[in-house]
Amino acid sequence: MIHDTKKDERASVFDAIYEANIGSYLGVPVYLKNGKMFGTVCAIDPEPYAFSKEEIETMEKLSSILSVLLENATKSSYNTVDDKLMRLEKLALLGQLSAGLAHELRNPMQSVKGFVQFLFEDQTENRFRDIVLTEIDRMDHLIHDFLLVTQPTAPKRGYYDINEIVFETVELIQTEATLHNVELSISVDCDQFDVHVDRAQIKQVMINILKNAIEAVGENGQVTIDVRTLNDKEVTIEIEDNGAGIPIAILGRLGEPFFSTKEGGTGLGLSISKRIIQEHKGSISFENKKSGTKVTISLLK
Repeated sequence: MIHDTKKDERASVFDAIYEANIGSYLGVPVYLKNGKMFGTVCAIDPEPYAFSKEEIETMEKLSSILSVLLENATKSSYNTVDDKLMRLEKLALLGQLSAGLAHELRNPMQSVKGFVQFLFEDQTENRFRDIVLTEIDRMDHLIHDFLLVTQPTAPKRGYYDINEIVFETVELIQTEATLHNVELSISVDCDQFDVHVDRAQIKQVMINILKNAIEAVGENGQVTIDVRTLNDKEVTIEIEDNGAGIPIAILGRLGEPFFSTKEGGTGLGLSISKRIIQEHKGSISFENKKSGTKVTISLLK
């Protein structure tokens, strides 16, 4: 006796339809651009019903729309992945380049610096000597920033009061704020809140953000620093200025290496800051306010 398996499959399908109380069914396949079927878009009625020509055409149009949406969603996903891979490749290549340049440039720079100091050692004041030494130091600092972006060091953590870190950092930046007639104000909502951080690195982040804020507000501007405890495990540092704000179109690119809105800027300051906060398992965000920009740094105990 020959057993018809296909007949059994058809019977089980019909049984499932009856159990689901399906009186009428219209299914239109959804195809992707490569010809593969993604699935079907279905219309079901518990009562027996003959679908009209217009209803069938509507379902076919809906199938076409879904096909386009799925194709665009897939493209967007692939583009995002490709973009991230390109950035990683860029940083890896830059890491090799910066390590080599740091070694090849720093040695002759130190030699030049030494010769300049020797040539003018008898002169207490010399404008050209000071310019040369300042530019050499600036080049060395830029090389240092390249290395931080491409080959960051692991945080050397300890438990420190975040209020002390904030007040010490503001004290360091106060001179620059005074030169620009910028008013700095600090507000804290607790006497002490210890965080597990690299003290020097968090100061560096705050200096980078505060310098940007001071430059953004210009003469007679205002910058506020608010330290807020969200709970017994998390604290935020909000740095807000009353400058012109950041164009919405570029908000998402802040912190990207070599992207800067400042003339002659490298974008490395924010990139370093973002990486430091990520290494601390915290977060940093940027947003436009009614007047100016607010940067929020979140840190954990």
